[in-house]
Amino acid sequence: MRPAGRAAFEGRSEAKSGVYSFEQEDPAELPPEYEERVRQHPEAWAYWTARPPGYRRTATHWVMSAKREETRERRLAKLIESSAAGEHIPPLLRRR
Repeated sequence: MRPAGRAAFEGRSEAKSGVYSFEQEDPAELPPEYEERVRQHPEAWAYWTARPPGYRRTATHWVMSAKREETRERRLAKLIESSAAGEHIPPLLRRR
C-alpha cells in the first residue's frame, strides 16, 4: 500500500464503515408484511422476482436501512411504484 492509501485507511471513520449493503454479514430481508404489500401489485411482484439477487439485496437494504418507519414506508411505496413501472428504484438507476 502506498503512503496516501495508508493515510486514508488510518483516517477512516468507524461510524461510516459497514453501512453499505455489501458490507453486511446478514443481508436485509423485507418483513413479511412488506413483501405482502409488493405481492398485492402483480406487475411489481413480477418485476421484483425477475431481478437478480444483488439488485433485490441492495433495494431491500435501501428500504430497511431507513431509521424512521415513515421513511421505510415511503421507500417501500417507491419500490412498488418503480417495480410496477418496470424500472429500478431511483438510487439504483444508472446515469449515463
